[in-house]
Amino acid sequence: MIKKLLTIFLLILFSLNVYAQETVKNSHEKAMPGGMTKFREEVAKQIDLSGFVWNEPFSLVATFTVSKEGKMENVKLKESSENPEFDQRILDGIKRIRKKKWTPANRNGEPVESFYTLPMTFHPQK
Repeated sequence: MIKKLLTIFLLILFSLNVYAQETVKNSHEKAMPGGMTKFREEVAKQIDLSGFVWNEPFSLVATFTVSKEGKMENVKLKESSENPEFDQRILDGIKRIRKKKWTPANRNGEPVESFYTLPMTFHPQK
């Protein structure tokens, strides 16, 4: 069981891609403490996939905003797995790390809200 969970974790870790879509042009870089790689690792650690088995890879897309104050907010799924329990586990995993403060994007030296898209691909266990 532990080997299966470790395999799933590693597959998710290397399958997660994070990129930002700016809501504001000419914005300076915003950042999660430790960078985006650390963010992807944290998300992968927080998602509990125990009890789920699937045969084909599939993708989900989560979205969220980072406020002017550096808070992660409005975590939602833009694309669903079509399994409500699985979707909720994904959202819960992402929300568990939202207490960490981000460095907000800025424009002309002023902090601004920014929008993130977090695509995730899940591969079946081998």
